[in-house]
Amino acid sequence: MRKTHLLNLFAVLYIIFGVIFSRAVAADAIEVVDVRRNIQLADTDPIYKDFYLNASDSSGLKKNLIVKATRKITVKNQGAKVIGTFKTTVGLLKIIQVEGGVAIARLFELTPREEHPMLEQTGIMIGDQIDMDGSFIDNKKK
Repeated sequence: MRKTHLLNLFAVLYIIFGVIFSRAVAADAIEVVDVRRNIQLADTDPIYKDFYLNASDSSGLKKNLIVKATRKITVKNQGAKVIGTFKTTVGLLKIIQVEGGVAIARLFELTPREEHPMLEQTGIMIGDQIDMDGSFIDNKKK
């Protein structure tokens, strides 16, 4: 009887730690949480579009780092049954500031769609994920 209780306790603890760990891993994902744009007061004023990212201190983001913005696409059939999902690159962002759990990025380049799947909503938007694979530092002066 005691052995069964002990096994049940271990099973419950295993499930609890699994749920906590899976939520912690999901919380570490970096994504676009806000998009802001300046107002042009003259035709010659530059247009800036800032993308605010949730970035912990251990995220690895730093100023002038170029990262990929990706979007998860869900494919459904005519009956709205999910067939599958895939991830596609939407564009590149350049980190301009990292501070206090927030990183701010500007559009570096949109990915041309000629060799990538079409998007229902073009451009980078809230909810897009940040992928650090292939990231690099941009040292060019503009």
